[in-house]
Amino acid sequence: MTNDRGLFFEQFSADEFYIIHIDISYLIVNALMLLITVFFAFKLKSRQFFHTTYKIYLVSLTCQATYLLIMSIYLGKFANDGIERPGVKTFARFFQSASTCFFLLLLILMGKGYTITRGRISTGGVIKITIFMTIYVIAYFILFVFENKFFDPGLVLYLYESPAGYGLIGLHILSWFWFSYAIFCTRKRYPEKSSFYYLFYLFYTFWFLAMPIFVLIAYFVIDKWVREKVVNGVENTIAFLAHLIFLILTRPSAANKNFPYHVKTTQIGVMDNAPHIEMRNQKNFNPFSNDYNPTFEYDEPIEGQKSSHLFTIDNPNKNESKQTQV
Repeated sequence: MTNDRGLFFEQFSADEFYIIHIDISYLIVNALMLLITVFFAFKLKSRQFFHTTYKIYLVSLTCQATYLLIMSIYLGKFANDGIERPGVKTFARFFQSASTCFFLLLLILMGKGYTITRGRISTGGVIKITIFMTIYVIAYFILFVFENKFFDPGLVLYLYESPAGYGLIGLHILSWFWFSYAIFCTRKRYPEKSSFYYLFYLFYTFWFLAMPIFVLIAYFVIDKWVREKVVNGVENTIAFLAHLIFLILTRPSAANKNFPYHVKTTQIGVMDNAPHIEMRNQKNFNPFSNDYNPTFEYDEPIEGQKSSHLFTIDNPNKNESKQTQV
């Protein structure tokens, strides 16, 4: 039985109406955003600000665009012949899951100040992040197994409506607590970064909590016959806004007062080799000026030495340049 409402409705059930329209629309805007991101990446690289965290963001956005591309092709073929291809759909969702995992990793790393206020994560921090991300990936894998082996299409209407889905939502909420704690510690230690982290925390708290809250709303409030398409639309909207906000916050422009990167990629090694060194005195400096170089100073004196600076910066807001000792 088919619907006599045109190509994009004929083969779909009522709860799947408009999903193909939504996916194609978001594919177009994500592709445009990916092009802008690549353009910004070249600008950042020319200024030596193309940090690991921005690369992770680029990978996450690429995975999201790939997911939408594969899903649009899959839905287009299904609309044409009515043949389901579950393997293709699972393959597409793999990229969606990868995008979420990479973005979660990005937020945790930036919450801890990586490439913003520090050049490396402590060994203990790396172990914790590795364990957590491994558990998160395993949860996604179990979710895929549940979907392919145990989901009853007549009863389960969307991905998170299962024990594995609820477990994944629980991990998502747990990661928000970790993210919040990391940002609290980073802001406390580096108050000069407060303006960036206020916005960063505000926007991405929404990202962490929006989907768990909406899944509950979908389960208890939204009618089953519209649930799948509504959840699909909200998922794509949340992912799009998350990537768009990051793109805006990190746009390489002198007008961007919240630009987070102040350490060049060529100077990360200095922070790696001397972890007691911290970045200071950024407030009045423009990272996009030609003579920009960040100032570092010792957080704690090395035994037998006085605190000193590694670099010299001319402050454009003062008539007299302040020289620091090497």
